[in-house]
Amino acid sequence: MRWRRAIAGADAGAGFLRRYRSVHAPTVPGHYHNSSTGPVLSPSSPSTVDAHRFSLDFLPGGAESWTVVDSRGSLLLLWGRRRTCFPDMVICEPLTRRFEIIPPPAEHIDEGCCYLIDGLALEPGGRISMSNFRVLCLFRRDGAMCTAMLTARFLWGEQNICHAVPNLHSTIIMGPAGGKWYFCVRGGILVELDGSTGDFTSSVFPDIGVMDFDMETCNFFVTEFRDGKPRIITEVNSIVEVFGRLDSGEWALEKSILLWEATSGLPGYKDRFFSHYQEILTRGIGIILSPQFAEPWPYSIDLETMEAKEATADMGPRVYQYELPWPPALHAHLD
Repeated sequence: MRWRRAIAGADAGAGFLRRYRSVHAPTVPGHYHNSSTGPVLSPSSPSTVDAHRFSLDFLPGGAESWTVVDSRGSLLLLWGRRRTCFPDMVICEPLTRRFEIIPPPAEHIDEGCCYLIDGLALEPGGRISMSNFRVLCLFRRDGAMCTAMLTARFLWGEQNICHAVPNLHSTIIMGPAGGKWYFCVRGGILVELDGSTGDFTSSVFPDIGVMDFDMETCNFFVTEFRDGKPRIITEVNSIVEVFGRLDSGEWALEKSILLWEATSGLPGYKDRFFSHYQEILTRGIGIILSPQFAEPWPYSIDLETMEAKEATADMGPRVYQYELPWPPALHAHLD
């Protein structure tokens, strides 16, 4: 009891929880990916994490009716798969099986994308929860790109012209890392969306060599390494390069991976697989690729350890990190 009161204190334990979270990394049971049967959790440790506990079968219409488009903390943001214009949206917390339907930001929206943003309230659990979140919608309306912010009260704010991302057709959505989403606007502009504030910033895109702006075959992306920091990944001529961000804000080459060397010991390897580009099937720290002009031969590369493995199938274009809800349920022992 004495220890329990020390934790609780005058602020019901909020300060303790914030201090604890500041020095302890969140628990990540796995990553969600979109499959033909709906979103599925790929456990970080299959021997200790039961993926069935994170099923999305509680959502309206079942998991197969939805596609994950963003994750932040213990929350997932999903779009409905059946749509004629702007999709239905839902936000959920898989472990507690709670969800809320989100209304569209406006009528007659041509296209758009949505992102989870931290809430405004300072809660013991920190930045984001089912009662403390925002959703930023980036969409085109009447020929102009606009933004609107939804609060946890399910009210959309004022629509504003978005100058950072002039349109989606000439923009590569590079992916999330380190609490931000990264975009590359044609013409050499790197745009970052801060997931804690919802603000956009722009800078000159780093010189990373040849870039393919085809949305289907784009050969560069951003991912988060295990140190929590972002990396830009490129694949050109069967060579993967990893660029890290320096303290100065500049990007520098950290390592190069010759794919034909890294995979030479895998079953089914053929030299001719690497005479052309490799198709990136799944973007993440465990990148999955396959030869672009040959029979399917999917393989994965751990970008940190450079270990190559066979891959039975890709996990869709992108994976979404999932964290356990915070704070955890604490039960006092009163005997």
